[in-house]
Amino acid sequence: MVKINVDEAYAFDYYCILDLKLRNNYIPKETVDVVKADLIEQIGKELVEEILNSNEYKELFEANELTFNAVDKAKTDDVLASYVDECNYRRMICKINLQTKYFNSELMEVKIGYEKLSKNG
Repeated sequence: MVKINVDEAYAFDYYCILDLKLRNNYIPKETVDVVKADLIEQIGKELVEEILNSNEYKELFEANELTFNAVDKAKTDDVLASYVDECNYRRMICKINLQTKYFNSELMEVKIGYEKLSKNG
């Protein structure tokens, strides 16, 4: 395994994706537990639990679920690529919200090309 420096919200997004896969019986619980233990080791159990029980994490989970389902539908061309991209952008907004609230910093990650999206989305 390799550990790299990433924004905290990026790490919670990764955990969230694993959480989603666990809830859908794609991966074993042990896989999620290892990542949770790493998060706890680095930022503390209290903060990890606070985040995992927050509205920001709930919204991130929902955005990941929406994106996951959109990608699955895109495999059979049931949705447009632009819809998948919009779902992924919603996920990015959720990561920004989590990062800002709990870590008082901006994401290093930068998404480009979203000026093309409607401001109503």
